[in-house]
Amino acid sequence: MHIGILLTTSPEHQNTFTVYQLAASFIRLDHTVDIFLMDDGVFNVLVNVSKRKLFSRFDDLIEKKVNIALCAMSAESRGVKREDLMPGTGYSSQTELSEIVKKCDRFLSFG
Repeated sequence: MHIGILLTTSPEHQNTFTVYQLAASFIRLDHTVDIFLMDDGVFNVLVNVSKRKLFSRFDDLIEKKVNIALCAMSAESRGVKREDLMPGTGYSSQTELSEIVKKCDRFLSFG
């Protein structure tokens, strides 16, 4: 099964922990997971954020081959530069979000 997840909250928020746990569980069950970060959700993939923030462990998800994209407009408006991002992530657009929604079997939104 292909699962899409939208996350719009910062690393300290409970939603981040929930998304991490769900994505890790889906991967363990051999599902494909795409995560799209928007609004304050873009802060979840800053380099070394997992060492400074309570719930963010997105570096672990990237190692498990979870596709993580973030809204370029949200990132740029918050001062997040490409060089600030964890390897394996990158700027994307609302078009990519619509493609994730289109190709996935289930879509979850946390915000």
